Amino acid sequence: MSPSTRPLPEPSKTAGALPGAERSWDEAIIKSLCYADIFSFPLTLEEIVRFADGTRITVEQAADRTAASKPLGELVKQDHEFYYLEGRADNCQRRRDREAESRRQLEIALRRLVPLQGIPFLRMAAITGALAALNAPAGDDIDLLIITSRGRIWTTYLFLRLWRRFGHNPDICFNMFLSEGDLEFNQGLFFAREILGSLPIFNRAVFEDFLEANPWVFRIFPSFMPDPERMRYRIDTSPRWRRRQRQIEKSLSGPLGDLLEFLARKFQSRILINAAPDAAMGARRNRIKLHKHDNRSPILDKYEQRCQDRLAQYRELAGPPVKPVD
Repeated sequence: MSPSTRPLPEPSKTAGALPGAERSWDEAIIKSLCYADIFSFPLTLEEIVRFADGTRITVEQAADRTAASKPLGELVKQDHEFYYLEGRADNCQRRRDREAESRRQLEIALRRLVPLQGIPFLRMAAITGALAALNAPAGDDIDLLIITSRGRIWTTYLFLRLWRRFGHNPDICFNMFLSEGDLEFNQGLFFAREILGSLPIFNRAVFEDFLEANPWVFRIFPSFMPDPERMRYRIDTSPRWRRRQRQIEKSLSGPLGDLLEFLARKFQSRILINAAPDAAMGARRNRIKLHKHDNRSPILDKYEQRCQDRLAQYRELAGPPVKPVD
């Protein structure tokens, strides 16, 4: 069974309640909220658990700790379904407003993205970034992660660029292209959040293969379970566009396709280098990364600082950890 749908065992309220277990749960809750707070984004209990860094915890345990832990209660506040760090109450209404706007944008985006099914050699598309998190402001771009057939990544990129230009889709951004033959991703908390926070809208089976190729994401977030409500977002199947895709792929499956792939790579990689030589762009035979601004380091720096400050407050309030009884 795929890691993304693998059920977690259901421990009791006191499962693993060794000295310090409750403390580790409290700190995991704080760390989840610290990362989301970078984006002014309060979390539900399910979301806190989903992105508990390095800690296995259930929703029931998280609910117990937010209700019973006095030091945690000094730092973590609640507004109906949302939990947030003390002093950040305004983010709750901000999230409600942005979530409503994001859902509206998603419905429109899914209709606009139906033609992706006709792009030759495109095997999976997932929305990433703020829109996938339902935290997008009005007018935000649509960021996409693309997986293509082996040996046809540059051809797919070429067709997508033509579709974006002549289809009048300037707000659609292709942030990353991967090939089915090269699905392993850079490891780390930032990338694990990006992968598990993405929203596969076309061909979820290939996205499951992507997760299978990157099992390390579940070591970083061992309590992760997919959100069924978010997973309902997908583009409607279009037999017309799928038929066109098969027809184009058939004509480009042999030497002609190999020649086009070679030329597309040579031409487009040169354009990328000339357009943004100092940007966070990487290109190779089976992978294209198109980030004009690499936000990973700034985000991780903010996360470390927030964790350091908030955990120091918690530890001062909680006192020294209880030593295990012999």
